[in-house]
Amino acid sequence: MKTIILLILALSACSLSYGQKALLSLNEQNKYTYFVVKPAPLQPNAAALAAYIKKAVTGVKFLEANYAGGVEGRGIVLVYKQGLVTGQEEGHLAYNVSIDFKDNKYRLILTDFMYTPYQRNRYGVFAPMNNVGTPLEKLEAKVSAKQLNAYLDKLGSYGAKLSGQVSDYLTNPATVKPNPATLKKIDTKNW
Repeated sequence: MKTIILLILALSACSLSYGQKALLSLNEQNKYTYFVVKPAPLQPNAAALAAYIKKAVTGVKFLEANYAGGVEGRGIVLVYKQGLVTGQEEGHLAYNVSIDFKDNKYRLILTDFMYTPYQRNRYGVFAPMNNVGTPLEKLEAKVSAKQLNAYLDKLGSYGAKLSGQVSDYLTNPATVKPNPATLKKIDTKNW
């Protein structure tokens, strides 16, 4: 009985990890792309959506409204090398994001993934290597298959999270607000 339960858990874990990789596909230029089209109940203010996503989603570095009423920008996703006890930054994946609206639908595209490895600098801090960037499509020759699958899984889950944030904003823009990290202030004069 225990063997059957463990087998079911193992198969479900495999199916979950396979589902993340399936979110990224190759487009017509043979570049990995996260592409999703979902219904949008209302046409949002693109500048307000850009401001919301910059605050709510970590990794989005630049986001602004474009001429067509959509949102375009850039961002990064950090990838970590897991050790026995702790993890360290292995590099980051830079991407371009585009959110377009048409006919009560929105389209989210994450594409142009570029991997930049990190290297320990003279201060002992991991920093990006200068002028070293590899497109995700050509990364298979430089890293192992296990690492590449981990990167694809990370990007798939990141794209799903970003899509969920956009959907939350579009369904109810008035009540959805990012949770700002507030610091607890201590009053030392009144005790």
